[in-house]
Amino acid sequence: MKEKIRKIVCEEYSNTLGIVAYKNNKKVYEEYFNNANKDESVHTFSIAKSVVSILIGIAIDKGYIKSVNQKVLDFFPDYKLKRNQEQLKDLTIEHFLTMTVPYKYKYEPYTKVFTSENWGEKILELIGGKEQVGENFHYSTVGIQVLSNILTKATNMSLKEFAQEYLFNPLGIKDLPDAPIHDRESQEKFYKTRNIRGWAKDHNGYYTTGWGLSLTTDEFAQIGLLVLNNGMYDGKRIVSEKYIKEMTKEREKNYGYLWWIYHKNETIKIIRKEYNTGKFDSYCANGVGGSLIAVIPDDNIVICMTCSLVYNPKIRMELINNYLIPYIDSL
Repeated sequence: MKEKIRKIVCEEYSNTLGIVAYKNNKKVYEEYFNNANKDESVHTFSIAKSVVSILIGIAIDKGYIKSVNQKVLDFFPDYKLKRNQEQLKDLTIEHFLTMTVPYKYKYEPYTKVFTSENWGEKILELIGGKEQVGENFHYSTVGIQVLSNILTKATNMSLKEFAQEYLFNPLGIKDLPDAPIHDRESQEKFYKTRNIRGWAKDHNGYYTTGWGLSLTTDEFAQIGLLVLNNGMYDGKRIVSEKYIKEMTKEREKNYGYLWWIYHKNETIKIIRKEYNTGKFDSYCANGVGGSLIAVIPDDNIVICMTCSLVYNPKIRMELINNYLIPYIDSL
C-alpha cells in the first residue's frame, strides 16, 4: 500500500513535498517527494490563518484579550470613522475569525494593502459599505491582517515573539527568522522559492496573518497534534480546551474560527468539483497548492501535507480518505 500511495502522489498530486501522519500521537507515516526532506521549510499560505486562530485563543486564556467578543476599535482608539463605516462600532474579533466582516471591496486589494506602510490599518479603511457585520461570509486573506495589529497591541509583543514564546517553543518549533521580503520581487520569490524559512511582516513590523509562515512539514503537524489533543501537548496545557472546542465549531458553512470544518459523509463542492468528506469528521487548516493539516479526532489521526505553489490543484481529500487513512489504520 505504501508504494501505491507514493505512485498516486507522484502521478496525481505531483506538487506534493511532504506527508507526515500521526496516529495515537505517534508518527506512523513520513514521506517526501520532489527531492524535499524533513528539514525543508514550506510556505503553506493560508495555514497561517489557522495558526493565528490558536494564538488568539492563547491571548484570551492569558488575559491579554477579553474574549472573541471584544470590539476591534478597542485596539484602535484613535481611529476616525470614515464614510459608510458605522459598522466598525459593532465589529468584534469573532467577525474576523469567522470571516463575516463587511468589506468595501469585491476582490482582494493586494496591491493597495501591500504597498501601504501598515497593512492592518489600511484594511480598517476598507471595511464598511452596505452590509452589516456578521451578515455574510467573506473569505479575505488580507482582511484578517487586522488581527496582527490587535495581538501586538494587546500583548506588547510582536505576533512572532508571542507565537514563539507561547506556541512554538512548547511545541519544539525552533526560532523563526524574519522572511526575507522587502518588496514585490522578494515577496514573489518567497512564494515560489523552496526552503525559505521564516515569517513575513509589513514595513511597521506587523507579521502576516493570512499567509507568510514557513515551517517544516513535521512542525506544522505538531500544531495539528495540539488541536487533536484539545490544547494539550506533551502533558502541558498550551491553549484551553474551551477555546479549541469553540474554534472547531462550525459557524459559517464548513467554517469555524479560521479552520475548515468537514462533517462525515457529506458532499461538498470545492473549485466547482464535488467531493465526499469520508467516514470521519475532520478539522482542516488549508493552504494554496494543497497544503493542509487535517485533524481527525474520531480516528485519533493527524495528517499534514506540504506542497509547492500550484493554483487550483487536485484536492487531497480523496487521497486522504481512500488511501492514507486506510493505510494508517492497517498498521
